[in-house]
Amino acid sequence: MKTPQNERLNIRLWDVVEANQQGPDRVKGAAVIDAPPGLGKSTAINAFGRAFHRKQIARHGQDLDDGQTQHIPVCRVGFTGNMTTRALNESILNFYNHPAAGVTKSRYIRNRNMASLAAESVRRHGTRLIIVDDVHFLKIHTNEGIAVANELKWLANEYPATFLFTGVNMTSTGLLSESKASDKMAMSQTARRWTLLGLPPFEPPVEDARMPWISLLGSIEHRLVLANAPERMLREQADYLWVRSTGMIGSLFELIIRASARAIRTGEETLSRELLEDIEIDAAAEAARPVVTKELEQLKVNARKKRVRQAKKAEGVSA
Repeated sequence: MKTPQNERLNIRLWDVVEANQQGPDRVKGAAVIDAPPGLGKSTAINAFGRAFHRKQIARHGQDLDDGQTQHIPVCRVGFTGNMTTRALNESILNFYNHPAAGVTKSRYIRNRNMASLAAESVRRHGTRLIIVDDVHFLKIHTNEGIAVANELKWLANEYPATFLFTGVNMTSTGLLSESKASDKMAMSQTARRWTLLGLPPFEPPVEDARMPWISLLGSIEHRLVLANAPERMLREQADYLWVRSTGMIGSLFELIIRASARAIRTGEETLSRELLEDIEIDAAAEAARPVVTKELEQLKVNARKKRVRQAKKAEGVSA
């Protein structure tokens, strides 16, 4: 879905990636998308990676100059709960199906050799974008975490590619700030090289913020295939759907997908209020529902009062 948030994010991601294509001898900046769960970070970054992949393939072809090497413009890996420098390089080698990936636990292959093999795979396959998901799993306050952070800086210098990261609450991890006293310089370098980007939730559908939410619901309606779906089925329930999802696109899609599955299974073939009310979604959205209900009602009251004041002021000017 081309939401306003995704549109803004894509513009900034293209800025970072295309700028890094100029001047290959300089240190490349990276971007990190920092947003709470349920806002579509992984979906957005995967969509961007797919668009970049297609653009590079259209320009340079499926194979590189020798015709024997597959062109792989984008590499994607994810952090685990216990990420180490060896595990990071192993993930990259596994992505390329490198023969060394199966023997990375051998004592004959040192970590630096693995890093060199991973870098060579990136160069050989013409990779220009590396996506690293769930980077918030990095424990920067540990020695291993600092080692991985330093490894990422080395990779950014060594690889002819741009790094794009996603994470949750990145500002509190210490990765973008001065972590340990002995590593202030290292963390400061990361903060200077990484661009922090956000992916905010939808604001309450009141006044100017209402149109983007209505537009999103209209786009979803256009894609739903339900036999008895009336016109404006979702848009007429805009306030209710915002309350149920708290403006989080992940919660919204989960609600609509589950409700659609039941509507098809039962033969109802429409998303009525009764059906939606009987669908349970993530615990965070359900727990926040009473609070956001009051918030939305108060914002609507304030908006009405504002319109009344503006109307009275306009009448006074006219008189």
